[in-house]
Amino acid sequence: MEQLESYKRANFFPGLKATPAFWNEMEDYHFHKEALYNSLFHGYGIVPEYQQSLHVQAEKTRGGLITLLVGSGLAFDGFGRPLFLYKPQALVLDPKKFKLPCTAYVTICYNERMEDFYENPENYELQGYQHKEENSKVEILSEVTDYNTYVELARIRLEDSDGTGINEIKNNDAFSNPGPNAIDFRFVPWVNRVRKGISSYLLNYMIKLFEYTESFGNAGYEVVQLTSLRNLQSVAMTSKMILQTTGVYFDDIINMVTPIFNMDHQVLFDIDEWERDHESEGKLYTTKASYEEAREAMYTLGDLIKAYNGTYDEIDKILGLHNKVIDGLKATLVEKEVSTNDIKFISYKMPHILLFEDERYTLVDSISMANEQSLEAHDVRFINCKHPTTSNEAFYYPDGVLVHDAVKRWIGGEMRFHLKNVVKGRKTLLVRRTDILKGNYSVDVKYEDRSLKTLVIDGTDSQNRWRNVFVLFDEGEINKYTPEISFDIGGQGRDNSGTIWVYQLL
Repeated sequence: MEQLESYKRANFFPGLKATPAFWNEMEDYHFHKEALYNSLFHGYGIVPEYQQSLHVQAEKTRGGLITLLVGSGLAFDGFGRPLFLYKPQALVLDPKKFKLPCTAYVTICYNERMEDFYENPENYELQGYQHKEENSKVEILSEVTDYNTYVELARIRLEDSDGTGINEIKNNDAFSNPGPNAIDFRFVPWVNRVRKGISSYLLNYMIKLFEYTESFGNAGYEVVQLTSLRNLQSVAMTSKMILQTTGVYFDDIINMVTPIFNMDHQVLFDIDEWERDHESEGKLYTTKASYEEAREAMYTLGDLIKAYNGTYDEIDKILGLHNKVIDGLKATLVEKEVSTNDIKFISYKMPHILLFEDERYTLVDSISMANEQSLEAHDVRFINCKHPTTSNEAFYYPDGVLVHDAVKRWIGGEMRFHLKNVVKGRKTLLVRRTDILKGNYSVDVKYEDRSLKTLVIDGTDSQNRWRNVFVLFDEGEINKYTPEISFDIGGQGRDNSGTIWVYQLL
């Protein structure tokens, strides 16, 4: 562990004898505190994008000399000291001074210089240098043994395989494999440079926006299987992950939005293409007003990104337009919100994402009564029941759609099963397909042998026999990962169950 020295600030009082040593200690205090700050918050290496970033460039040989030009810039050494190179400096590389083959290192180190000598001809004891210039020394070394003192700017693998001498040093054309007698930047250290940050309000807004985008990408794919929707979901998920973990600078926001805009454009284009390819199915998305609104917002968004000027106002407009694109696409593709009454009559395939009563539920589990593996996986069993049977049925929903399903029927007792893939503590929605030929009864829904909910089967219908009935478990009521659920109809009741779908508020 590094030893932490005791820092002492100057304290002035009447009668203080301010000697040169006192003043120098005060200056050293500030210099050492700055060095500590640099080492902790910036690290070790070159400061990027400042001046010429100490970039090393090989110049053409003149008079038989190989010249390396080091650009101006700033670095911090291992002690946190600033290594300023105020103007470009040329170095002469003489391969004859090296035992080939070997590696030559272009380095920079701290080199404090005394400047501005004050001469007092009347008293030589009262004179001296007025300033210490914080400067650096650039040199070519055959090895670097002290990386706290020296910062590597580049290295060159010197080789003379044919014995004709090294007459030229090439600039770096391939970062990963520069080859011999070429500038090599692979091992150059860089520090972190602080840039304009973003507020916690903007950060949270972007996280929610990308989460909304990710959610739509997933829900939209359930409707139309477009690769671009999956890609939109992945890009939004990655952007959200970056914001939640490493964070971003303000200047990075436009670089996160641009690929999402590209996916917005691609999704709109792919919907148009998909519609033309499936014209016979009669599904029209591009004729909807919401699609046109999304398309117009996308084009305006593209114009803003092209003309982006780096201001907060522009970022606000850009994020708002992307939100408008997703709103339009969602209204175009995703089914309308399902009410407690609507859910009874869903005859189409139950969606992966269910917009139910202002909340977004995700399908996490399902039980098929025709699939033995599904029954075994969920430990479906009948307790104290008479004549439990399984039948394959084809009934109509009230909208006239014929649906095939397998149904478990029983008299008295209860049907027990376990839920899988649920997150405990979350709101959970159980939807069950039911034959209502003989309806107007209720089922006691138990959770871990405790009566918790009631499943109501309203009405009877001998022509359109399918209905979807449901129970909703509130937040905190599901407190296990594989809880046991029971449909209990008492001693004499009759019940039946088709496919069961399990949704959770995620």
